[in-house]
Amino acid sequence: MKYWILTTEYPPAHGGGISTYCFFTGQMLSAAGYAVTIFVNDDSQSTFEITNEAATIRIIRFNSNPDSLQKSLGHTARLSYAFAGVVKKMIEKEGKPDFIEAQDYLGIAYYITQFKHAGYSFLSGVPIVITIHSPAFIYLHHNRVPVYKFPDFWTGEMEKQSIAAADALISPTKFMLEEVGKYMSLTGKQIAVIANPYKMETTTTASFKRNKIVYYGKLSAQKGTFELLAYCKELWNDGFPHGLHMIGGTDIVFYPEMKTMGQLVQKQYAAYIGSGLLQLHGKIQPAQINEFLQDAHVVVVPSTVDNMPYVVMEAMSRGKIVLASVQGGQREMIEDGVSGFLFDHNEPASFGRQLNKILSFSDEQVQQVGDHAIEKISQCYSFEKIQKKKNTFLTEIKQLPENHFPFLYQEKINQTNDAESVKGLLSVVIPFYNMGKYIDDCISSVRDSSYKNIELLIVNDGSTDADSIKKLQELSLQDNLAIISQSNQGIAAARNDGAAVARGEFLAFLDADDTVAPVYYEQAITALAKNDNVFFAGSWVQYFENSRAVWPAFTPQPPYALIHNPVNSSGLVYKRNAFLAGGLNDKKVDYGMEDYESVIQMLSKGFNGIVLPEILFYYRVRTGSMFRNVTNEKLIFSNKYIAEKHAKYYAAFAIPVINLLNANGPGHLYDNPTFETLVLVKNNPANIYISRLKKFIKKNEPLKKLVLQLLKIKTKR
Repeated sequence: MKYWILTTEYPPAHGGGISTYCFFTGQMLSAAGYAVTIFVNDDSQSTFEITNEAATIRIIRFNSNPDSLQKSLGHTARLSYAFAGVVKKMIEKEGKPDFIEAQDYLGIAYYITQFKHAGYSFLSGVPIVITIHSPAFIYLHHNRVPVYKFPDFWTGEMEKQSIAAADALISPTKFMLEEVGKYMSLTGKQIAVIANPYKMETTTTASFKRNKIVYYGKLSAQKGTFELLAYCKELWNDGFPHGLHMIGGTDIVFYPEMKTMGQLVQKQYAAYIGSGLLQLHGKIQPAQINEFLQDAHVVVVPSTVDNMPYVVMEAMSRGKIVLASVQGGQREMIEDGVSGFLFDHNEPASFGRQLNKILSFSDEQVQQVGDHAIEKISQCYSFEKIQKKKNTFLTEIKQLPENHFPFLYQEKINQTNDAESVKGLLSVVIPFYNMGKYIDDCISSVRDSSYKNIELLIVNDGSTDADSIKKLQELSLQDNLAIISQSNQGIAAARNDGAAVARGEFLAFLDADDTVAPVYYEQAITALAKNDNVFFAGSWVQYFENSRAVWPAFTPQPPYALIHNPVNSSGLVYKRNAFLAGGLNDKKVDYGMEDYESVIQMLSKGFNGIVLPEILFYYRVRTGSMFRNVTNEKLIFSNKYIAEKHAKYYAAFAIPVINLLNANGPGHLYDNPTFETLVLVKNNPANIYISRLKKFIKKNEPLKKLVLQLLKIKTKR
């Protein structure tokens, strides 16, 4: 059985929960006879390196930027894309695994699941399992990070989409499933609650130093640092004589104050640090755990939200009394009063009450609780126990339906148009206005397509250029190509008119100066034919001529799609009847935004679409193109019009849309949510004089005409 695990953390380079989980899980599966491969990003590698830890465990460490995508994708998105790339290479090299398991954290399985559900053959039939560890969309919120700010917002969306698109989910605790369910629907998912495995190092209760209280974990809001210190401060002020040892990293930034947790704690609790009641020991290496925990009387785990913290296992397996909050999966690991103790942040006094109770225990009582703690870990989290549960679940997994893309959001699907069409035929509609210079390249790219069942329709939108008219006459002699001529009405009308006379089951638009990759139409139609709830498909975009940038388009989903166009909407491939029913272009936004409005219209009617995550579309950036002449005023007007036209749809996502705009600025000022967006708004004294000048010009008709003429000349240049 070939079992592949994808992780961002693995020892010795990383400690922490995910790293520990992957290490123990690899050992557990290997002992059960699985051939385990663990993929972990390591940018010290030039490409990727394969090492063997044991006969049945190998580690593949790979560079997260093999294709130099740092200018096109932000870190977490690029990381996810790199995971997909190295998995594809290994499958091509040695065949498919029986299972792929990935962490939820950072959405590293986002592109793998996108490729699979878009119909890419290299992942067909491979079950993808997501183990829920530490979703950023939950933890960042608890750490007071502005979760709507890019790129953190998009990282959260990738995590949610990975969870939705996985064939099955494993959660170590019921608690974390409940937390995830507050942010997204888990209805219908195959889910198993399977605890993390743990290999004990000791089976005897350790000696302890009476009244030594230890907190072990990074300092962060989510870990309950603020609450714990507030409880201790109150106790100390009331004469409690025992100190607190805090072991863990202090460099987490608390965003509301824009200071590290260490800085905040040192400032706010300077008096207690000075008196020795509070001791900050900083981060330690995993090998130092015994040294710091061996003489603890009580280990405090005060998290405000947590999954299955390994610190609880590490402490309990050493016979330590753990005092933990009920606000996390740790409550499922401890039998209160028997194998440890619990308190509730909703009842602050419960912390001091339970702590004093533990400290009052005799040595024999401490020994008794410690023995129960060891027994609990030994019985519940052993390799044998966890492997049995995991193996049973894996054998019962049924993969998600092949014909239904797992969108996070999809409206009720409207009835599609019932226009007659030729099954399997793709109609490529090319709006044409004085594009004779470029049309041959455009048509050649279509002719070179691996998908051959194509009809070409050129809609001549009142061309006036003599060379372009001559070119159309030459093209009219080609086979399987029709030219439709009309008076100049704009690109929206040209697309709509072309779609109306097209005969294909599938429809594609292609501007006359753009081109497509040979496999674009074949892969798009594969995705459309495969998924009954997918009605259009796009791809990543390579700019050429005046730009060499890559635009990694994104599967359009609200709320992001409602503030910025995430897809190459001028070159999509559709199920034609869905376009006729819900995607006709609106001439009122014929500023280069008519295709974006079409996407919003389709989404609002349930006609969702996807993006093929590779470069398959080539967009010519030329001097004088229509979109290069789009002004901020046109964009602002168009966005206003689109929002008002689809007010009901926008209203359903009003809160996240408002939060995105507040966090990142107006949507027309950015086009990639995987990067941090910097929008500066400042009052410039010169703006006052510019505003006065504009008012003066508007009132002076001859001067206004002159300025407009000058602006027109400048734009043409």
